[in-house]
Amino acid sequence: MPASRAKALALALGTVLLAPAALAQQPGKPLILTSPNLEAPPPAEAPKAEALPAPHSTTSTATEFPGGPAKPGPRFEVEELKAPDPDSVGALDESHGGLGMGMWHGTSAALVRKILPALPAAPGSRAAHSLSRRLLLSAAAAPEGNRGQTPSLLELRAERLFAMGEIEGLASLLKAAPASLASPGLSRLKVDTFLLAGDAKSACAEAAVLAQGAPLDARLSVFCQLSAGKTLEAGMALDLMRERKDADHAFIAAAEVMGGTPPAKVDKLPNPTPLHLAAFKAAKLPLPADTVANAPPSMLRAIADNPGMAADHRITAAERAEALGILDTESLRKLMAEVTLTPAEQQAAATQGDKSPRGRVLWLRATGAEQVATVRAELITRILMAAAERHAFAATARLYAPLIAELKPAPDLAGAAPMLARALYAVGRSEAAGNWLALAKTDPAAAKLAAGLWPLARIARVGLDSSPAESFAAWLEGSQPNERRTVVTLSMLQAVGEPIPASAWITHATGTITGTGPKPALKALLRAAAEGARRGETALLSVAALGEGGLESADPDTLNRVVVFLRQAGFEREARELALEAVLANGG
Repeated sequence: MPASRAKALALALGTVLLAPAALAQQPGKPLILTSPNLEAPPPAEAPKAEALPAPHSTTSTATEFPGGPAKPGPRFEVEELKAPDPDSVGALDESHGGLGMGMWHGTSAALVRKILPALPAAPGSRAAHSLSRRLLLSAAAAPEGNRGQTPSLLELRAERLFAMGEIEGLASLLKAAPASLASPGLSRLKVDTFLLAGDAKSACAEAAVLAQGAPLDARLSVFCQLSAGKTLEAGMALDLMRERKDADHAFIAAAEVMGGTPPAKVDKLPNPTPLHLAAFKAAKLPLPADTVANAPPSMLRAIADNPGMAADHRITAAERAEALGILDTESLRKLMAEVTLTPAEQQAAATQGDKSPRGRVLWLRATGAEQVATVRAELITRILMAAAERHAFAATARLYAPLIAELKPAPDLAGAAPMLARALYAVGRSEAAGNWLALAKTDPAAAKLAAGLWPLARIARVGLDSSPAESFAAWLEGSQPNERRTVVTLSMLQAVGEPIPASAWITHATGTITGTGPKPALKALLRAAAEGARRGETALLSVAALGEGGLESADPDTLNRVVVFLRQAGFEREARELALEAVLANGG
């Protein structure tokens, strides 16, 4: 992570949770030490927090839902004044993408506290990720019945933000949190966030505060001792750790290097933690190959931003983070531009093509350097086709969007027009996509391919179709046999309000379509929330219903319900973004 971002996160987090809380030892955790050598620092002057970046999606056009007319009563009423619930704090108001102070109106705390911890860390949809992020960061009156319950709603929100990899958003939320909500859980999140930000000093300062009330995880204690140059104390603790049957050999290896021992090769780290990343970074050890593949969303940004890690690891982590909506596409583009390749590496990357991170770097550079429009268009077409095979079409379209934008529709580019239009629909540039679609219709061969893009155009609501029934028939007739793709596309068209003739469904009325979906109870709750105009509850249940499986394996009926009910609750833009993602993810 660049120094400026790490410093900003450290400053934002450094002022929160100043009231220490006991950090209870969890069952099954490594050896516990009392860490007498960790000294708590004096209180620091509260610095200014970095402003939270704007959310990925725009706000909904829906208004808040009033509570209805007041019931008749006596002329004068005496009501007990209630202090604001501290769980109502947030980092986003409506003008910055928040869902509104009344988003939990009519929703019970029991439902929120049951469903919120089940929000997927990686829903496989940038639209769903953005909606979840906004929900968790919104300043809103707490749901009815929440006061006094533990853990606090703020802690539940913070835990999900961390799991999603929204570290900057988490820092802003913690900055807004009152000291009355301090807890061991929030303190642990704060330490992990500092570690991911590359700020070992602040992480250990927070650990020192925690050590006054409860013993620390032995590994964290050793890391902080080594970071402070206390190798003797750390060495004694490491001796004890080595004797354990469940010893963390990867951490021990990194700690030994931090203490001056020659490095030992670490082949596996299947379950990395923020402490592992911090220790390996301090030891200047390369991460094992399985680390990035198994890294949870919370750690992807830290891996991508660490210049000391191998380029392949950084690119892979950045690509995963971008696909999930954690990292903006421009940051991925810049990272790929910074990678240096030797002549031998370039030759190897050229043979690997789309199959390796360095191969993708080479293709991006070659395409950007190509000035002949027809050649560039052909290169982009080939790259997008290869990306579709590894379920990365939309992500690759975002990466190449600036290069596509430099191309102008012309007769000699008609053959590439359908693929370029599809890519532009994927990145939300529907008007530009329509221009390429119009060009494709001037070429007989391209026109057949262009007919397959009709669903994307309808979902994106671009232009007016004078004969939608004929266009629908042309799309359906030209579609290659793929039942799942057809059913998902029909479901998304119907969900956004397009009339689907019964004849289109008859072919798919029997048999089964594979897909993962939620329990019937969650579907029933989602319907009730949308029909009751409960905005926050609908958003919460919609994202929970999508789960972690990804849109390419989601149950078509669930996708249909989520899009329908999001629109019903006023999330028209978000619903159409999700529908477009679902069609593209399934080959549409």
